[in-house]
Amino acid sequence: MFSTNRNRMQNGKAVVLVCSFGLLVTAFGSSALAGDETTSYTPVVEGSTPTHRTEIDSWNGQVFIYVGGSLPTGTNLVAFQFLFDTAQVGGTTTGYITPLLFEYNPVELYTIYTVVGIGKGFDVALNSLPQAIPFEIVERTKVPTGANFTFGFVNALVNSSGVPTATSLGTVDMVSPSVGGEGVGGTGTTNDWVCSGVTETQGPAIPLGTTFGVSGADHGFILPYRTYSAKAIGAVPAQ
Repeated sequence: MFSTNRNRMQNGKAVVLVCSFGLLVTAFGSSALAGDETTSYTPVVEGSTPTHRTEIDSWNGQVFIYVGGSLPTGTNLVAFQFLFDTAQVGGTTTGYITPLLFEYNPVELYTIYTVVGIGKGFDVALNSLPQAIPFEIVERTKVPTGANFTFGFVNALVNSSGVPTATSLGTVDMVSPSVGGEGVGGTGTTNDWVCSGVTETQGPAIPLGTTFGVSGADHGFILPYRTYSAKAIGAVPAQ
């Protein structure tokens, strides 16, 4: 459970939400779910618990990918929930988040993560409670078509070509190395995330098709794995 003012998004800013899955759909609009009004859905969560952690990223405009689990085939993404309660370097308390959808595939010894969906970006600000923004894909793939999809985010606002138009330092609590135990997705998941770490002052452009990986990709990772206080919330049509 997490509380809400139950207001819809206004001016591209996050809202504090402490509510059930049903209230999330009410707050962010039933258009997030495919199908007619008679379709029933099973809730889906993947990622890590939005709880206080001791660090915040100090590099600008980086990409972060959840690698500890997968989104089920057919997941209709509804919301991206996160905790941003630690001020950035210099005391800055605002920034940006754009949710992303990735498809991953093993290539020789490594797994490559490819940007296949770009979400709508939002301004976010420091808050002691978890916040949520719509996970609204505006470019390309909206619903995972197989079992090898995951999610992530970038500390930036980007245009339709994936080029950052505004960037920020970290806006999600994190800790490195990653914490043990299961992710919020339960059995078989972990709390492992990776960070792009392109340069300290400027993150990568992320046009559709951009790849991330330890080797053989457009951009590498910073290791070891980290844990970010963020999760994707969605639903799959009930069988």
